[in-house]
Amino acid sequence: MSISKQKEEKLLRCLADISDAARMARNVNGNSYIIGKVMKVCENRLEILVTYGNCIENDDYGRLLDGIESAVEKADFAVALDEIEKLKRVISSESVFKVAFMPYKASMWDSLESIWMAADKDKRCEAAVVPITYYELGSDGKPVRKVNERDDFPEYVPCLDDDIYSLEDELPDIIYIHNPYDDFNKVTRVESRYYSYNLKKYCRKLVYIPYHKWVDGVSIPSFRQGMYIADYSVMNSVDAVERYVNTADEYAEFAGMEISEAREVLRKKFINLGSPEVDKVVSMNEDTVPLPDEWRSKISKSRVNVLYNTTLDEILRAGNLDKVKETLDFVKDNSDRAFVIWRPHPLTRQTIVSMLPDLLGEYDELVDEFTHGDYGVFDNNASMYYAMFWTDMYYGFNTSSLTELYKYTGKIVLDDAPGLVKVDSTITRKEMLSRLSADNVLSEPECSLADVVGIVSENPELKKGKHLIIENSGERINDYMLNALE
Repeated sequence: MSISKQKEEKLLRCLADISDAARMARNVNGNSYIIGKVMKVCENRLEILVTYGNCIENDDYGRLLDGIESAVEKADFAVALDEIEKLKRVISSESVFKVAFMPYKASMWDSLESIWMAADKDKRCEAAVVPITYYELGSDGKPVRKVNERDDFPEYVPCLDDDIYSLEDELPDIIYIHNPYDDFNKVTRVESRYYSYNLKKYCRKLVYIPYHKWVDGVSIPSFRQGMYIADYSVMNSVDAVERYVNTADEYAEFAGMEISEAREVLRKKFINLGSPEVDKVVSMNEDTVPLPDEWRSKISKSRVNVLYNTTLDEILRAGNLDKVKETLDFVKDNSDRAFVIWRPHPLTRQTIVSMLPDLLGEYDELVDEFTHGDYGVFDNNASMYYAMFWTDMYYGFNTSSLTELYKYTGKIVLDDAPGLVKVDSTITRKEMLSRLSADNVLSEPECSLADVVGIVSENPELKKGKHLIIENSGERINDYMLNALE
């Protein structure tokens, strides 16, 4: 079994201490006091070499370690120094960059997947995926259910049990996370051993990758605990980096430094390296996102298949479900030409339980009525990409990262105005079609869902979208982080 570069450094440091002690002992002409001190240093470092090197399967490691110990006991320091040089070469030959990916929700794995793919095929690396345990919280903020989603990850991703994976033993060089909340989330909370400040104790670089894509001109910078602690926070645009750098006063207060110093720290911490989620979108095909069996008899090319995404933000802003009901009723009443794949945010129900409990009964009733109807499917797949690939257009709030990601399919995106229940277009369908020749995004209240569905129905070529070719962000991020360690 290989060892991390971080563990290699620790082992080589121990050998360097033994080397320094041996040279000192060799030069003091038998001074018993110095020899005694040297022996204690050597014994201590040898214990560490045994403990940290127990995973090295190379037989030469144990043999050379025994030789060093024997030579030290005999005060034969010339032999000890010779064996130490040989052991250094063995240790270096066994080391790789160990990279641990520690997601908590399977539905958010796409934020890390292309980085894992890059690391997994990189000969410099040994990549491990360790889905971490978390708790769902009740309205009082206390845990109500313990969850680990390792069985929900794609079959091609080999997941390790977090109860077995030992950070203390592995000492990974890099840890990637997509949950920055630590103990400040009101809906879910990871186990305390996975809080960012605890993870940072075991790795050389802690890297935060957002599980949502930044939307230029819309997204607002929001510092979370893990973003303070992480060595790097990877963004997907210059706008995102600049907006976070401009929060230097907030960071300066947290870190106890001058604002000018904080600004420089943030320029190094926040880096624009793209989005693994975009990698996933542009690589979609029928093999990577096959049509789910339960959708097979429902998705039809003769209708306009609409991906309807409801966000936590819009429900919390509205404080009601009126817009959701209106949208689903439209599709129900027009099921001859439209079909909906409704994908609520995966934490919708938990959020309603903890923050809008009066709506819980109404929400459950709405979901039950919808799932027993024949005009749509309720998408609770861990992956959102099935819905993205098999639909013809998108309808959702522009603050959602799913809205932003769908644009990379090249298919039509209609931005939802959450507080507006009844929408009548203020421009003609002809004007809408003209705009679509330059861009694939339309917005309420200028354009209604009814009119956009009509346009797609009358112009089926719009269902295909425009294929985009974009540099792979996962490879960029993997290379950047490894180069930062070398």
